Amino acid sequence: VVRQIMTCLGFIEVMNFTLINEAVHYEKMRLKARNVIKLANAVSAEYTILRESLLPSLLKNLMDNKHESFPQLLFEVSDVGKMNQKVETRCERRLHIAGASSHSTANFTEIKSYVEALLHNLGLRRWEIKQGKHPSFLEGRTATIYLKRKQLGVLGEIHPEVLNNFELENPTSAFEIDLEEIL
Repeated sequence: VVRQIMTCLGFIEVMNFTLINEAVHYEKMRLKARNVIKLANAVSAEYTILRESLLPSLLKNLMDNKHESFPQLLFEVSDVGKMNQKVETRCERRLHIAGASSHSTANFTEIKSYVEALLHNLGLRRWEIKQGKHPSFLEGRTATIYLKRKQLGVLGEIHPEVLNNFELENPTSAFEIDLEEIL
């Protein structure tokens, strides 16, 4: 259902590996590595950890396809891994959705309207979008998504440093939602 809604909103689905490396996942996104799920015997330097977010992979997709025409609207519905809060030695699989819009006028209002359309079409009624902070997004143009006081995800305009790290020239706005909190 989520995939159908996103496709109807004009997004193109991508499918990425659940493995990534720390440089792309943390450094390029301006994030601090914490509770990283590392592979014991990584075969490649490109795939050394289990991702805990879909956004780095989406931005890498945009970087790899910057020669294509714009606007580019991409989304992914896939698994991420997180360390269990109660049992730190246990990994937990979570289903997320992330979307990104990249073009010359991509902004906070646009991505917020896509998120609102997604949540509305999922039949959710008591969600809130409140101002928030996240290192990968511009301060003042970032929001946190809540459902019944539970944090679902984040949305906003990607920080210029992150855009530079991924060699993106166009403004980009994006969101990520933990679908496990909805289902």
